[in-house]
Amino acid sequence: MSIKRTILIETALVVGVLTAGISTASSAHAAPLPFLVQAADKTTADVKIESKVKVERSVTSDTGEIKTTLHDPNDVKVVPGDKLVFINAFKNIGSSPATGFVVNNPVHPAVSFTEVDEVWAEVSVDGGKTFGKLADLLVTEPGEAAAEVEVEAAAAPVADIEREAQPADVTHVKWVFAEPIAAGESGELRFRGVVK
Repeated sequence: MSIKRTILIETALVVGVLTAGISTASSAHAAPLPFLVQAADKTTADVKIESKVKVERSVTSDTGEIKTTLHDPNDVKVVPGDKLVFINAFKNIGSSPATGFVVNNPVHPAVSFTEVDEVWAEVSVDGGKTFGKLADLLVTEPGEAAAEVEVEAAAAPVADIEREAQPADVTHVKWVFAEPIAAGESGELRFRGVVK
């Protein structure tokens, strides 16, 4: 029988990144960005994760070549519209393969998700309740009710509207490792966003 546990890791670095360049109103939402490591057995406790955020900047040289660089958020001013790269570096420091490893990373409310690097990652658009490929997900929005106009009790209810999910709708990114993480194996999981 496997031990089931969840480890909550808070990323204090995100607080610095987001509060450094976001307006006071937005920074009220810039609490630490947690992510969950869900373990199916005790070997996953040997997988360590280091989470960091980088600010992506592109510069055009005199020859017209575009060079993209990643900066530590403490070295640059972060402002709305800046591109961010969220990196979860993992390493199995144990002596056995880690099986059933899952990383579930919420997207901070002050960030608009744009993409995830790993094609096998899944996303959620409903607060982490369900996951899938973005192209397969739908978002349900309330129908257009006249908020300022009094609606009679006998009036027909306004139907909800379903639409295809867009990157900006993403609330969580999840990586489910189909294969065990071998002892000593390491790698990175990345997703990108833009400061709102």
